[in-house]
Amino acid sequence: MGEEERNNLDNRDAVRIHDSFPIKYNIITQKEYGRKAALYISRRTVNRSENKRNEADAFSFDWSSIEDEEEFDPVLIKILFHLDQKINMVLARQDEILKKITSQNHEEDIYESGECIDISGTGVNMLISGNLNKETLLELNIEPPIHPATQIITLGKITRVSPSRDKGKGCYEISVLFTAINEDDREALIKYIFHRQRELISARKRK
Repeated sequence: MGEEERNNLDNRDAVRIHDSFPIKYNIITQKEYGRKAALYISRRTVNRSENKRNEADAFSFDWSSIEDEEEFDPVLIKILFHLDQKINMVLARQDEILKKITSQNHEEDIYESGECIDISGTGVNMLISGNLNKETLLELNIEPPIHPATQIITLGKITRVSPSRDKGKGCYEISVLFTAINEDDREALIKYIFHRQRELISARKRK
């Protein structure tokens, strides 16, 4: 990728719009962050809790007709059969681990609700009730008001905290940098941002 192309991508990510909609968030520990980050980067939100049977099917093999092969070697076939069983076990275990990562303590999670102030492909400024410390790690559940509905769950870190001047005592504005987000999720967010930007421009022109 050339420097110009990288700059264009960076510019798209940095486009920020003022918008207002609820954003759910949950404070997480460094341990939880380490457990979730790789999964959140590698898989889209919609794919994290799906059953991955298709992955196992891709490795499945019909052994019923193998004996009809002209160069049938019973010892080799036995070895391959055991390898096939091992692969199935690994895939089943992988699915079990992913389910634990996405659902562990899910019922115990207490999501707070903040209000988006402005948002880009790299982070969000939002209004919250109560004070949080800089560097606090968050899990964000972002559902932009667009049809069809899009859910983006990402991890982020608070980079700035300041008392709100508009909402009164006990409210704070925080800046959150997305630190673990799937690139397809980011692209979906950027598409919403450009869509919303066009709506705002059209509304100003009508006025």
